[in-house]
Amino acid sequence: MPRRLATVERDIPLFLIPHVLLREVRRHGEELERVIVRKTSSHFYNISIRTRPIKRERKGAKSKVLTDKGK
Repeated sequence: MPRRLATVERDIPLFLIPHVLLREVRRHGEELERVIVRKTSSHFYNISIRTRPIKRERKGAKSKVLTDKGK
């Protein structure tokens, strides 16, 4: 499986950084692999977010229980 490209958010104010991180985690449903926050000017930041897939087990089809009522 190829790596997912990092999501880059530009010129984010300092007070919105937690909200942006939370939104990205919820959107992808994956766990964070890397977060890079770089200061650009004043109180603005660029955020680079990389996620990776969570290893999940697939749910199998429910097996039907057949019963013999006549025996």
